[in-house]
Amino acid sequence: MAVEFFIPKMSDHMEQGEIVDWLVHEGDHVEAGQGILEIMTDKVTAEVEAPASGILRGIRKGVEKGSTVQVGETIAFIAESDEEELPELPPLLPSDAEVIQSTQEKPGVKESVSINATSVAMKLAEQFQIDLRKVKGSGPGGRIQKEDVQAHIEERGPGRIIQKEEVSVYGSGKPPEETLPERVKASPAARRRAREAGIDIRAVKGTGPDNIITERDVSAFLAAPSPAGVERRDEWLDLTPVQKLTGERMLYSVTTAPQFSLDVTADAEKLLWIRDGMMEQVESETGRRLSITTLLVKIVAAALRTYPRACASFENGRVRIYADVNINVAVGGPAGLVAPVIKNADRKTLSQINGELKLFEEKMKDMRFTREELTGGYFTISNLGMYGIDRFRAIVNPPQSGILACGRIIHTPVGTSEKTIALRPVIKLTLTVDHRCLDGIQGAQFLNSIKHMIENPIACIEGKHA
Repeated sequence: MAVEFFIPKMSDHMEQGEIVDWLVHEGDHVEAGQGILEIMTDKVTAEVEAPASGILRGIRKGVEKGSTVQVGETIAFIAESDEEELPELPPLLPSDAEVIQSTQEKPGVKESVSINATSVAMKLAEQFQIDLRKVKGSGPGGRIQKEDVQAHIEERGPGRIIQKEEVSVYGSGKPPEETLPERVKASPAARRRAREAGIDIRAVKGTGPDNIITERDVSAFLAAPSPAGVERRDEWLDLTPVQKLTGERMLYSVTTAPQFSLDVTADAEKLLWIRDGMMEQVESETGRRLSITTLLVKIVAAALRTYPRACASFENGRVRIYADVNINVAVGGPAGLVAPVIKNADRKTLSQINGELKLFEEKMKDMRFTREELTGGYFTISNLGMYGIDRFRAIVNPPQSGILACGRIIHTPVGTSEKTIALRPVIKLTLTVDHRCLDGIQGAQFLNSIKHMIENPIACIEGKHA
């Protein structure tokens, strides 16, 4: 019997996905677990795996590159080789092919122009300032696809960039010929930074090897005073999908959950001893230096097992306490902030946790996470110590009950039990919780448990590292 193929929920808040590419063709044999479709979600680009082995058949009409498909909506079938009849799927409504409505003003006349293009094609056209009216579409019904814009770009050849103040792509009058910048030697990060700032990267002087332009060069160019007679303009930057979703979720959190925060300062001297003592072994096993974040995940996981109300959510008037200790770890990059999950963190070794964090950091570069890596977290850790932050308050990641914000470890004068002052390495921790799940006393007990294990980490770590 044929198995329905659909886009699953790749993150806790995902509602739809944009098709980037089919990795197999209709009629191809696929194995269960094989990646057959690449999609772009509101957070990452990921592969959708086949739910069963069989023949890919009955791909829904209109499901193609650039299409936007709702989560759970059937788009094809995985059928048995001898299966002949399949349920007929209705064509996908062309809502994904965003039709741009614009007007061109002529003397006494307003002419409406509709352009049928996929969202991927529009993003590429916007990036290179291409007038889509000049691009011939090869998709169904003449729809303009990414390949059509790329072909148009190659035909135009190198030249100059049109500045936004010169012409609006869909404004009045005849636009000048759109062209591309001459090829320059620049790192991908530098090109992205220049594109976000709306500057011509050719104006930046490169200081990297062989005069390549680096991201630091672009930042220095933006920070430099304007030459005499050159007027600086305000910049408008669009939010990335990740940044937009993060903002929406945080706004929802602060307006729907009664949150409060608790602060403590912990002596991290023994924590640093543990890190130094295990550094060589963990680094040899994972290829990554043992980080403070790894140690904090291990400690918080042990505290969550002791105080289960911190590993919970408030749902339908009741507190749901989760059986597993799954911890989100916030990681960030140019595209925004995501919080992949370390599953069953209380049962994992330092090397296992350190290895997963290394994998997350690598995947953050191109935002390619799997569904399993982004869903099922019940508590969050956000460590900004590596950015020189002493202390901060984080917002609870709904529907979770708490988040721990960690600052840097810094040597600070502190009072001792002998009534003297000593210079000690300390870390400042801020716990923010949903008051419906934990009250002040419960939150204080949980946070002090974390503080105690940071100051006495051997009991938490010893015998559990392999």
